[in-house]
Amino acid sequence: MTGEERAPGLWRTAGIPEDAARRMAERCGVPLRVARWLCARGVAEEEVGMWWDPTRIPWSDPFSFEEMDAAVDAVLDAIRREAVIALVGDYDVDGVTASVIAAEALRLAGARCEVILPHRVRDGYGLSEAMVDRAAEMGCGIIVTVDNGVRAHEAVQRAAARGIPVVVTDHHEPGPDLPAAQAVVHAARSRDAAQAILSGAGVAWKFALALCARASVRVEPEIAGWWLGLAALGALADAVPLTGENRRLIVEGMDRLRGSRRAGWRALCEQAGLTPGALSAELLQWTVIPRLNAAGRMDSAELAYRLLATSDELSARRWAAELEACNDRRKRETERAFIEACAALDAWMADGAAGPGGLAVWGPWPLGVAGIVAARLAERYGRPVVVLADEGEEVLRGSGRAPEGVHLHGMMEACAEHLHHFGGHAGAVGCGVRRGDLEAFRQAFAALSFQAPVSGMPGADDYLPLREATLETLSWVERFAPFGPGNPPFAFFVGPVTLVAVTPLGDGSHLRLRVQEGRDQAELVWFRAPAEVRTWRPGDVIGAVCRLDRNEWQGMVRPQLRVQSARRFTRPLLREDFGLLYRLLRARRRLVEAELHRLGARWSASDAQLMLDTFVELGFARYQESAYHVVDNADAKDLRESLHYQSHLRQAGRRREA
Repeated sequence: MTGEERAPGLWRTAGIPEDAARRMAERCGVPLRVARWLCARGVAEEEVGMWWDPTRIPWSDPFSFEEMDAAVDAVLDAIRREAVIALVGDYDVDGVTASVIAAEALRLAGARCEVILPHRVRDGYGLSEAMVDRAAEMGCGIIVTVDNGVRAHEAVQRAAARGIPVVVTDHHEPGPDLPAAQAVVHAARSRDAAQAILSGAGVAWKFALALCARASVRVEPEIAGWWLGLAALGALADAVPLTGENRRLIVEGMDRLRGSRRAGWRALCEQAGLTPGALSAELLQWTVIPRLNAAGRMDSAELAYRLLATSDELSARRWAAELEACNDRRKRETERAFIEACAALDAWMADGAAGPGGLAVWGPWPLGVAGIVAARLAERYGRPVVVLADEGEEVLRGSGRAPEGVHLHGMMEACAEHLHHFGGHAGAVGCGVRRGDLEAFRQAFAALSFQAPVSGMPGADDYLPLREATLETLSWVERFAPFGPGNPPFAFFVGPVTLVAVTPLGDGSHLRLRVQEGRDQAELVWFRAPAEVRTWRPGDVIGAVCRLDRNEWQGMVRPQLRVQSARRFTRPLLREDFGLLYRLLRARRRLVEAELHRLGARWSASDAQLMLDTFVELGFARYQESAYHVVDNADAKDLRESLHYQSHLRQAGRRREA
């Protein structure tokens, strides 16, 4: 009997106590499987109503931020003095949307406002001393930052020397000390913990609401809805946790974007081939956000700002077309950089020089695509990755990304002696490395250890029998939206299933896998499937981690299982094996542990013991006096609910084939 040596479950719901799930199901009126999902995501019984309907989540008070009062008073004082306000934003979508929100609010409150967006290559990130000088030359009497500034110590000092007060609004990781600004409004500095997860646009939105409230300015519903939509766009783009207030922000913000008549927004959606009324968070992430980001990646973010800010339809169409051209170029450069970076990393790792930690790579690529390439490399290698653009300068600048749960910012702090500069979040950073420090940084970064999930199969939320891959199951899954960090899309373990056929799709890089489980069959779609999958043959037993998506085609709606990853199992024990052994146990009534090796050539003694331990765990048998005894009238349960069997599947997915 090996029941005390079980490994953790292969999916998250495996660790949920049965009584807790049943209590959740009964009190909330949901199926037991859905109750397990709620428990696994940490949703308390009293929060379920707000989880299903995020509009019930209360909005936090903008004045809960520390120094919000001081920030608003400083701006209103500047307005009374008729001082020009320099609004300094950022070149990504979060920074651009924050700039549009704040600029509109400032002008609504009566301010004279000049918007300054840094150029990624010429200016670098955030408020700089050069930008302070530029603001002074423009005659600005105060500087307000959005989505940057919390680490701009030198720039704030430069502004003070020139007699220009600075108000900082930001959400990036602060340093040990805050800049000596007139006020610092930061997501993490609030009396309401709900505000800690806001994006830069979210903080700017709260600032806009506070400013207009203090100035007694009425914000028309159309304008308020537009700001809400922009804040939602910034949150999605910057991948902030989609929990708490952010869930309401996304749901209501997307609703406002669907109905917005803003000229730039309509032109952007038209250029992307989108129907605004059918927008979803996923569509925004895959279509709109990359286009808006392309402006700052390939040239100047001012193009994206002008497009979102304009009310002129002719200008909107022209700028939307220019943005599309930027995005096309961005895609080409991204693909080139990704291919070259993979080749460089593969060669470095093949030499045995790579340590167990992060990966750093550099090459002649545009700085604007470094973050995208780093994200793709982090997904490919399952490790933190920093990509640096070599544009011939002494300092190579770039971006880093890390797998979920890895604190990349902390890793960068550990390598700070080799860095020219760095900043960002736990999972995403921007940085610079002097040319002479490149190799030292690469070695130091590679030597750092990090914690990431490691198992024979990637993590899933739950297992999913093929017969339950239905529209009804999908409807429950969709009630957990919006998905993102803190609330990732559901992933289901499908398997063990028998491969029936492998069919290439499109250009051959995508595959359709037809699989069978008992009497049920289903099709799995795998985009960009690894080359090795083409060696799989009918009859192979596989396990896959899949998303359950909605597939709409020619008016028909059906569920679709989309593979994220899959493994071919080696020598797995299947339902048929368990059935045979269970029938033997029922016939004999008891099986002595010491005699399991005599059961025949079909199973080893260890395989037989694992199956019998699985029976004990599921209540089909009991272990007493060194023997396994059948339990009559046991309730039916799926083998995959057993942690013993999950551990076996994990091992079967790890084994190399003989």
